[in-house]
Amino acid sequence: MVWLLDVSKQAIGAGFIHVFNVLASQLFFSNQDPCSLYFVNMFIDMTVGLLILYGLISLSRYLLRNSNYAYLKSGEYGNPPQAKAWLAQCGIYLLIMIIQKLLVCPLVLIPFWTTFREFLFSPLKGHGKLEVVVVMLIVPLFVNAFMFWVQDNILMRRRTRTPSTHIEARVNLLEAEQVELREVLTPS
Repeated sequence: MVWLLDVSKQAIGAGFIHVFNVLASQLFFSNQDPCSLYFVNMFIDMTVGLLILYGLISLSRYLLRNSNYAYLKSGEYGNPPQAKAWLAQCGIYLLIMIIQKLLVCPLVLIPFWTTFREFLFSPLKGHGKLEVVVVMLIVPLFVNAFMFWVQDNILMRRRTRTPSTHIEARVNLLEAEQVELREVLTPS
């Protein structure tokens, strides 16, 4: 049950990041290629963003370490698990994700990324569907698996986990990516 609660926080956070990156790629930079902008946003999230996320989670743990509110501590849901603990922790995690995105989003504006995108996506020029599959399925499959693993290790309470929980998490992630691919490839 605790594993499911932990994973659901990450899934909500990943959903937020995905929606934010899609919207940012289309709204803030409407005159540029949204696929390559999404990729750059994801790349920055995986590098600088992950470091910021780690720092913000560590800061929240530090601030909450002497708190009388045990349910605010990541991975502590009570016995039996309480919905208010999950909701409070999910709220804290989303706030951390929002702060992280506000800090890393301006990095996309650095001129280096324009050159990087043009170079990286030049082989896909003229192949719009392939570009969408690469950017929205293939790359996120690996990036999300890596980020899920790192975030899981950052968020989880210090407890022993069985290897099967990690396998289940990867299977769930792969299933979600397959659904997303079907949505992209299905004609409207």
